[in-house]
This record gives sequence, structure tokens and C-alpha cells, in this order.
Amino acid sequence: MSTHVPDTGSFHGGVLRTCACHLIRIAIFGCIAAMILTLTAAGIPANRTSIQTLSEDPIPVSEVSSSETVTLPFIYGNDTPGFFSRQYLFPFQKKNITVLTNVSAGIYFGAKNGNKFAIVPARVETETVASDYYRAFVNDPVQEPIYADLSGQFRAIRQEHRYSDDEYLELLTVFVQSLPYDTTAAAHPDTFSRFPVETIADGTGDCDDKSVLLAGLLSREGYNVSLLLFIPEHHMAVGIECDCLQYRDTGYTYIETTGVSFLGDVPKRLNQSEKYVSAGQAPQAIPITSSPVVIKVGNGSKKFTRANETGYILAKKEVIDARIASLKVEINISARDDPSRCRTLTGTYNAYVGIHNTLGKHQFDRAGMYQYLLTLQPSSCTGGSAASSPYGSGNPASCSMDLPGDERLPSWYLPCPHGIWVSRQCMWQSVRQELAPLSC
Repeated sequence: MSTHVPDTGSFHGGVLRTCACHLIRIAIFGCIAAMILTLTAAGIPANRTSIQTLSEDPIPVSEVSSSETVTLPFIYGNDTPGFFSRQYLFPFQKKNITVLTNVSAGIYFGAKNGNKFAIVPARVETETVASDYYRAFVNDPVQEPIYADLSGQFRAIRQEHRYSDDEYLELLTVFVQSLPYDTTAAAHPDTFSRFPVETIADGTGDCDDKSVLLAGLLSREGYNVSLLLFIPEHHMAVGIECDCLQYRDTGYTYIETTGVSFLGDVPKRLNQSEKYVSAGQAPQAIPITSSPVVIKVGNGSKKFTRANETGYILAKKEVIDARIASLKVEINISARDDPSRCRTLTGTYNAYVGIHNTLGKHQFDRAGMYQYLLTLQPSSCTGGSAASSPYGSGNPASCSMDLPGDERLPSWYLPCPHGIWVSRQCMWQSVRQELAPLSC
């Protein structure tokens, strides 16, 4: 599928990732022939970015039947003994969270080798098929022990730290976002979607894998959650009910699952997977322009109530990034003609860059970043006032900013082999786009 493309206007990661969308194989039968509809769901924000053209499906379809029966994906029975033990460590707010789980080998291999096709009558609408197809991955009852194990651990963490409903929602979201993105699956056209048990055991997934897992976890914790399927862009995200910061007319706040980001932060672009590019053409980066198919998951009623804070963070970041761009132009001009002004502008530029980088490196801490922006004030202004802060209309060049250091940032980030979850502790490597300071 697609991936998102980094730029100074987005928090999302410093490398381009490609979210390969898995195809929904739907055998549509009638009197004469069967045809395959390919629905795709994946994409990584190019800052997040995505472009795709549907390619011919190389996977053969199961036999066509004249029956009116609908067959959806399901996990096969499997009696393989034993368990896979998995440990996950990720940052949330100012804590390092550890989650341990055991995945039944029988359930895992039953899912991995399970039925991932859908066979439906020809008259069924594409949107209906898509909804039933993905809900089958989320809700296969064989997976309930895995959901219960994870939910039990997360509820204990919530109780220990006294997280609110909003913070608990963010905790579960950051957990799934922190799972490494599977670039291997994203690049191969013959890969199918994972059941949540596979994503947990593999320790990786692309956009639909991770979105399906998050929707399953949130729905079982009572949240009003949906999958957002962007068919033209081959991308999938999650939506959580919210009274503000809604994505288009869905009634939901957008949640990107391919990497850690604030709830409501919609990728500006998605990077196209090579598998959807015609021969001789290079992958492109495009915005998300389509209205998603909204796939309701579960019957929860809890919603996200802190979108006003997320909206504040994102709005301030837009202002900061716009100022960074304009300052860079001014610095380039003054470097030739006015060295003194260049040094002044460079100091201001570096202050803004510090704010940009701090926000980008702490997207797992909405509450902390909101307070950070509220308390960020100039320590001194020569001829300035409070309006001279980075969020005012004054001249920040006359102010020295109080910027916090990174002493609270966890120092234990280590890379994980992609697609492989090692037996010992493996840390998630945060992919960040940081801006470097300038000098005259």
C-alpha cells in the first residue's frame, strides 16, 4: 500500500515507508463467469504518503460456486502444541511500558494458513463486502484468548497509573503504532492481510494489519471505533468517535497506525508501493483525497474527549513550521548582505527548530506536549512582550526561548529486525524527522 512522506510540515518519520495493501480476494459468481474485485487497504504516511494503481491480482481464486452462501475469512483449526512468548517495550507519556504475552502456536498457524478469501454473490455491494471481510479478521472467535490476555495486562497498567478513558485509548494506540512497519509485506503483491493474532506473534504489520489489531483491542474496551478504508489510495486507518477534530463527515477522529503520531494527525501524503506502479514508472506521493469506507467494529460507546488538545498541538505546529520555512529564506538572503541580522535570525530559527523537534519526538505524550506548549514562554524579550512568543504576532528574534532539553526522552531505543521478533527484548526504533540547527 502506501506510506507517508516526511516533510517539515509533518511529524512523521524521516524515511519513506511503503504500506503494501493487502487485497481482498472476492469471488463473485454468476451464470457465466467469476470476477475478482480487489479492495486494498494500506499505506504509510509519507509524512505520510500514498499512490497506487491496481495491478492484476496474481493470486488464483478459490472455486466458484452457484450457492447464495457467503464465505468470509476464518482461522483454521490447528493442533500445533506450545506457545510463542512475546515481550513489547514502548514509551507512553513519561513511562516505559512493558507488555508480555503468550500466543498459542495452534491459533497462530491456524490463522497464518487460514482462509483469507471472501466468496459472495454478485449482487453484494463492494462496501458491504469490505466491511464483512475486515470484521471477519477482527472478530474471529478463536482469537478471543489473545485479546483477553492483552486486555488484562493493559487494564492492570491503566489501574497502576490511573489513566483516564482518553489516556487508556492513547495507551492502546501507541502500543499498536509502536509495532514495526512491515516493509517486506508492503512490497509484495501476493501477501494477504494478517489476523490480529499473527500481527501480535510476528511483532510487525502494515497499515491494515495494525489497524485491524487496534480496532479489535479498542472495541473490546468499549470504544466506538471503526476502520477507515481508503480504496483508491490503498490505505487503511482507524477512526474513534469524537465531537471535534472529525475526519471529513465520518464522525470519527483519524488514527494513523503505521507509526507513532497524535490522534487526529492525518498524513499529508502517502508513499506509493512499488507493487502498484506500472512498469517503467517511479512510485509517487499523493494526498488522501477519497472519502473512506467506514467499517464499524463492535458496539462500544466511549469516545475521545481530548481532541481539542490534539488540535491545539497540531495547529501550533503548523504555525511553527511555517515560521521555520520563512526564516530559512530570510537567513539565506541575509547571509550575503547582513551577517549581524543573519546571526539574529539563526538564533530564532534554532529556537523554533527546538520546539519542532521536541514535539516530533514525543508524539506518544499528548498530555505532556499540550502542557509544554501552554507553558512555553519567552524568558526575556528586549522590546518585546508575550506576543513575541513563537505563537504571537511579535518578533521572536528579540526573545530567547526557554526550550526543554531531551533529558526525559528514553535512551533505550534499539532497532528490531524487520519482520522478526527476537526471543530477547527488542525495542522499537522510533523513526523521526528532526531538523538540524543552522549557523551563519
